[in-house]
Amino acid sequence: MLLAFRESATISGDLASIWRTSTDAGSWSEWDPHLLDCGFDGPFAPGSGGWTRLKGTPSKARGPFTVTAVDPERSFSTESPMPFGKMCIDYGFEPAGSGRVEVSRDVRLHGAFGPVFRLFWMKSMRRDMHHTFAALEQEARRRAAETGSSR
Repeated sequence: MLLAFRESATISGDLASIWRTSTDAGSWSEWDPHLLDCGFDGPFAPGSGGWTRLKGTPSKARGPFTVTAVDPERSFSTESPMPFGKMCIDYGFEPAGSGRVEVSRDVRLHGAFGPVFRLFWMKSMRRDMHHTFAALEQEARRRAAETGSSR
């Protein structure tokens, strides 16, 4: 069984700064509003992995993920084990005109957990992605200003 959905938004900012912020996985919880904590081991490259802890989850509940693909300043993919399957997410970054970038997440749930996910979490995950896109825009802008590379 496969459940798939996509969300995207066009945000302001420099592609390089947005990419650097997005791939600094160890700092995601510092700016992503739906994460309480996270960790990441190794370089941001296929085979490296980490974990996230979402708001509203038990204090010890960590969701592991592995980076499965990286195309610098274009896309990266992750895979996370789920009960009776897995979740794969493709993160996209496309120039959208002067100082704008279209960011996207394509989510695929493989396995029997899909209907349960759809019923309990899909709607909130889709909504949360837009909050994350807005926070990414703000954090990338802040980082660019710190390094003097803002527009």
